[in-house]
Amino acid sequence: MPDVPDIHRRDPGTGRVHDPEAHAAAVRGMFTRISGVYDRMNHLLSLNLDHRWRRRVAARLDPATRDLLDLCAGTGDLGLASVHAGRAERVVAVDFVPAMLGGIAGKTGSAQVAPVAGDGLRLPLRDASVDAAVAGFGVRNLADPVAGMREVRRVLRPGGQLIVLEFFRADPAAHGAARGPAGPVRWGLGTLIPAVGRLVARDHDAYRYLPGSMDRFLSVRQFADLLRDVGFERIVTERMTLGVAHLVGGRRR
Repeated sequence: MPDVPDIHRRDPGTGRVHDPEAHAAAVRGMFTRISGVYDRMNHLLSLNLDHRWRRRVAARLDPATRDLLDLCAGTGDLGLASVHAGRAERVVAVDFVPAMLGGIAGKTGSAQVAPVAGDGLRLPLRDASVDAAVAGFGVRNLADPVAGMREVRRVLRPGGQLIVLEFFRADPAAHGAARGPAGPVRWGLGTLIPAVGRLVARDHDAYRYLPGSMDRFLSVRQFADLLRDVGFERIVTERMTLGVAHLVGGRRR
């Protein structure tokens, strides 16, 4: 697995980075650079499995969901998948990279999505203002996932859902749904992603960061515990595609 610069190193227990300001600046710059190729690279690197994963998240949302937060929304595909599935009437898509949010315009269903440039650690939303929240492959980039999940809990209405789709750190001690990717898959992510990023996106550093960040993040089990600690209950986990991706969710107490 590629090495990760010191500014992205995390506390293994909480997932907090050691240098939040430098980490945030580097991540913002990286996603600004790759915003124009982000969707194409997602589909290419996942062999289009990312579409299936997002549909699975949308299917887990309550049918009565009206107001949805798409956290770390990027180009809005997870919020849009929820709209297409009839599981959201209005989506607030929050991301701290304006160039990424620009990718929402023109997509089917985008009229129901309000892009908002904002920090996931200080959400620009009122308390108890959304029915549900989703996050696709973005929580791993937060400088402090504990603070981020507390913010999500703050903006959720009582009983509201949170569903996170993410690449978590492998946990050799875990079993069943919490087990991480098998060795060959993990090797492929760490080796092929930087190579494809260099050839297709012309940005080796960005696609070197991505698999490294997965290896430095929390495991599924740790993230589920984090959600319980900050005030979520009825925690669910789902292992998808040999554990390449996982879904972890819960409801605000």
